[in-house]
Amino acid sequence: MADFLVGGYTRPGEHGGVRRIRPGTIGTEVAAETPDPSFLLASPDHADLLYAVDEGGDAVVALRSSAEGDGVVVARVAAAGSAPCHLALVQAGRLLLAACYVDGVVSAHPVDGDGIPGAGTALPAPTPAPNGPHPAQDGPHAHSSLEVGGLLLVADLGTDRVLVYRPTEVGFAFDGAIPAPPGSGPRDLLATPSGDVLLLGEHDSRIHVIDVAARRIRASVSTTIDPTPGDQASGMTLVGSRLTVGLRGSDRIALLRLGDDGVPVPVDSAATGGTWPRHHAIDGDRLLIANERSGTVTELPFRSDVSLGTPGPVARTPSPTFLLEASPWSPTRAASR
Repeated sequence: MADFLVGGYTRPGEHGGVRRIRPGTIGTEVAAETPDPSFLLASPDHADLLYAVDEGGDAVVALRSSAEGDGVVVARVAAAGSAPCHLALVQAGRLLLAACYVDGVVSAHPVDGDGIPGAGTALPAPTPAPNGPHPAQDGPHAHSSLEVGGLLLVADLGTDRVLVYRPTEVGFAFDGAIPAPPGSGPRDLLATPSGDVLLLGEHDSRIHVIDVAARRIRASVSTTIDPTPGDQASGMTLVGSRLTVGLRGSDRIALLRLGDDGVPVPVDSAATGGTWPRHHAIDGDRLLIANERSGTVTELPFRSDVSLGTPGPVARTPSPTFLLEASPWSPTRAASR
């Protein structure tokens, strides 16, 4: 079992931010004080560096771990948009992208040799498109980005599109969009070994298989054998052929098998033991699940590649929204830097 960092929301004036879960504990400890770190990203090039969004403060934050394990804010820069909710490093780590939910902007931050992000500028605006039919689709809502096959994909939850950008000498240029089913609410993107990309629809709770080269969705499947009306999907993991998806509303984890044709097949689902599973992460032969509204992180074991076990308690923590294995950002690694 590993230590995990927990991102989440903070109340005004509240101490805390990024928290740490240690195996065998029933609570969390503060690892770094920074507001609203609802998404976390470890630097692949700097073992002591962690990136976080400040979703409520419209900012991107870089934190450095000391030898004692305390996180210190070393940079805080304004995002070019409102409510950054996702981070991705692209162009071999030279650029940090923040997808901004409220206005649909993707904020691009140059990263220096020490891993520190600079001021953000907005990627070129896409061609306007109608909003989706779901009540929450009241405008463009950039939710995630993924660099794949020499292109940059951006999931726009508000307009039911996956935006496509191609790299240029000075950044990226908008290069069209891949339409998603109306009301699907594109949320999360995940690359597969075959070269396809899985797109998770928040509002239709379906997985859409994107043929990136053809720029089309070639298959769409339900996340479960027994869909629950009103579910909102959130978060995907893929290990081998084992794919998992969080379902808020019915508060389940869906388990699917990625077929030889690259299309997922639903095989099982299980309750998370909490409320509103916002994100989950693999820890050996179990999932850790951040249940935002119940303020809990629970565990769910895998019985096999096609079967989930019974949920168990792990820790209580305020408004958990993201989980990240802590080993890349630890006192031991930081002290050896």
